[in-house]
Amino acid sequence: MAVDYYIADKHIKAEYEAFRKFWEDELFPEFIKKLYGYCQETGGRIVNKDLAEEIAEDHLCGYSCVPLSETTYKTPLVTVNHAGIFWRKCVIGDRSVNSLEDLIVFFSRKERQERYQVEDEKGRAYTLNDLMDLLK
Repeated sequence: MAVDYYIADKHIKAEYEAFRKFWEDELFPEFIKKLYGYCQETGGRIVNKDLAEEIAEDHLCGYSCVPLSETTYKTPLVTVNHAGIFWRKCVIGDRSVNSLEDLIVFFSRKERQERYQVEDEKGRAYTLNDLMDLLK
């Protein structure tokens, strides 16, 4: 089983998560509620509950999730699978991180430790020591 690890910008991730929560918990449900309300209230031959259901199910279902990609805050770093360890061409700002040595140097600066973290594709954060143990 392959596991991908990323360098994530904590500040941008927090911004992304807040917007995702707003979109999925507030904006989209309110939009659907207003669509159904309008169509049911109109109750016409074409603008009615059936139209609202058709629009919601056939045309808007792809918009229920936030229209931003997680790549806005995370950069592929390394893939680990049964065949080995594969470092990506990872560039954060002006710094290339293409090996364990580069990663150690990258996180040697306190400001980078405060701003970035290593995480897997499920968003679980790893310390540098945790990742080094996984790469052994």
